[in-house]
Amino acid sequence: MRIPLIVGVAVAVMCGAGSAQEAPDKWALHEWGTFTSLQSEQGGTIGWINTEDEPVPGFVHRLRRSLLVPIDDLAPVLSKGAPEVHPDVLVRLETPVVYFHPPKGARLPVTLDLRVQFRGGWLTEYYPDGQSVAPGLDPRDAGFGRIRADAVGSLEWKGLKVGKDSGFPETKEAVWLAPRNVKAAAITAASGESERFLFYRGVGYLTAPLAAVQSEDGASYSIRGRLPAELSPKAPIGIPRMWLADIRENGSAAFRALPPASLPGELDAEIARIPSGFSEGDYSPARMLDLRKDMREGLIADGLFADEADALLNTWQASYFQAAGLRLFFLVPRAWTDHVLPLTSTLPCEMTRVMVGRLELVTPGQRGCLKRIAAAKACSALWYFDWMKKHPEAVRRHEQRRREGDLQSLRQDCVSIPDDYLAYLELGRFRNALVLDEYRANGSAQVLKFIKTYDLAPSRGFQR
Repeated sequence: MRIPLIVGVAVAVMCGAGSAQEAPDKWALHEWGTFTSLQSEQGGTIGWINTEDEPVPGFVHRLRRSLLVPIDDLAPVLSKGAPEVHPDVLVRLETPVVYFHPPKGARLPVTLDLRVQFRGGWLTEYYPDGQSVAPGLDPRDAGFGRIRADAVGSLEWKGLKVGKDSGFPETKEAVWLAPRNVKAAAITAASGESERFLFYRGVGYLTAPLAAVQSEDGASYSIRGRLPAELSPKAPIGIPRMWLADIRENGSAAFRALPPASLPGELDAEIARIPSGFSEGDYSPARMLDLRKDMREGLIADGLFADEADALLNTWQASYFQAAGLRLFFLVPRAWTDHVLPLTSTLPCEMTRVMVGRLELVTPGQRGCLKRIAAAKACSALWYFDWMKKHPEAVRRHEQRRREGDLQSLRQDCVSIPDDYLAYLELGRFRNALVLDEYRANGSAQVLKFIKTYDLAPSRGFQR
C-alpha cells in the first residue's frame, strides 16, 4: 500500500516484514513499542495513568516534565513539587523505537525526513531532537491542560542522516542501552545528536483495541474488540497472539497463551473467553521464562528481527516480567497502529511495525488494598515526618537510593508505615489512578480523606 508523504514527493511503502537482516534487498524500517492501558473488571478504561515505571535518561527531550509522574514510594504531599496525574491520559504510548536497515551495498549516509502522528494524543518524549506539535497543550499552564479525542499530536525529524554515527550519548540506563544493542544503521539528526534508533513516547485520550470483561462470578474474562469507527468497515482485523499473565511479587508467574483472533466491526463483540484464574501449580519462575520465550517467538513471527525482539523484551524486563500484576498482552493489529500512529518517511522502504498491547487488569488483591484504605479509622501523614526526625540515618539512606533510581525503597527503610499507606504502596504502578477511580465510583469519605491527606487529587477533572 502506498500513501502520500508529508514532505517532498517520494512515497513510503508500508508493507509487511523486511528482508533478511544480513543483506536486505531494499531499505527496511523496523519499529516496536508498547501501548499500555488500565482497565476495571467491567472493561472500563481508567484514566490518570501518566505515570512511568521506566524513566529515560535526562538527555531525552520532553514537551514538559509535568506530563509524566515518576513511580515513587512517596506520595505528592511527601515529595516536593511532584507532578500530578491527569484524567485524560487513558493510554500510555511507551518507548516506540525505529531502526533503519540499509540494503547491501547502500551508499551511506542517506538523508531523509520522518514524521509520526498520534491521533488522540501527544508525543511527549523523543530523541534525537525533533519538531513536536501538541494541540491543546497550554503554554501558560503549569500543568498541561486537556487532551481532546480529536487532537493529533505530531513529531517530525528533518534532515536525518542514516548511516552516520556522531557518537552516542553516554548512559548507564538499561532502558536505553537495551534498544541500542541491535544491528542497525546509526542515525544523526540535524542537531548533531546521534543514536542507533529514533525514540519517542506519548500520552493519549483513546481506548485500547481490546477490553477484558470479567464475568459476574469472576471465573472468566470475555475478550472484546473495540475498533475505532474508522476501522470498522475494514474488519475483521486479525490479532496474531495474546497472553494472559499473572506475575507475583516472589518472581513466579502463570500464563496462558490464547489462539489468534479477529476483531469484528461491531463494538464490544466477544472474540474469546478464557478462565481468569490459575491454579497454584501453574505458578513458577520457569513459567516466567516460558512466557518470555513465547512472546519472543510471537514478535519475530510478526516481523521483528531476533535482536529487535530481544531489545524490546530486555527494555521492558522489569515492567513486563518482574512487576507484580495481572495483564493481558497482545500483538496490536497493524491496521490499528497505522490508524492511531501514522508514520511516514521520505525514504522508500519496507516498513515493519510491531506493537505490544498491554492491558493492566484490576485484581482482587488491589480491590482488597482499596478496601483497607476505605476502612482506615484515621488518616494522617505525620508518621512520615516523625520518622524523618527520629531516624535521620535511614532518611539519608532512603534519599541516596532515590537518587540512584530506586524509587520504591521506603518499605526497606521505614518501620512505622500505617496500614492504609502500605495498602496504597501495594497497589503498584497505577496506585494514584486506582485510588481516584475508587472514590469516583463509590464516593467513600475515608478514601476522599486519604486523597486530600496525601495530595493525590489532580488539578483538573476530578469529580465523582
